[in-house]
Amino acid sequence: MYKTMLQPDLIGLDFQEKNQLNLFQSVSKILLLKGYVTETYLESLIERERQFPTGLQTRYLNIALPHTDPEVINHPFIFVVRNSQQITMLQMGDNSETPCRHFLVLGIKDPKSQVGLLAKLMDLFSKEDFVTHFAQIDDEVAMYQLLSSHL
Repeated sequence: MYKTMLQPDLIGLDFQEKNQLNLFQSVSKILLLKGYVTETYLESLIERERQFPTGLQTRYLNIALPHTDPEVINHPFIFVVRNSQQITMLQMGDNSETPCRHFLVLGIKDPKSQVGLLAKLMDLFSKEDFVTHFAQIDDEVAMYQLLSSHL
């Protein structure tokens, strides 16, 4: 079901941003150029992250799952991003600082599917063998294959 949200052209393993805003700007620019989002996506993403942080500390790897309102999404997507350095995100729930290099930026068009997708991703990132493989992959095609086989 979620596999269709994953696209080979939305995997970037070599981002080099210094902070959350720069990362969101870079991601937004790519998504806008490819037609996945509207012109107001960036401001919506920033505001949503401010109100409802998406950092997630798992046992094996910190990850962030930034997402925003369906109105600014043209086509559903999962954008896999790895940054060269850690960026401080706030954790879901308690707002504690969570350093992240790995991001799954979610473009959810159907709000009913949001809870299921987040649960599936949290389950995946609780599995040591999956996380080890995910963290070691340096090739976009291999990352696409790994994630599509688990979604």
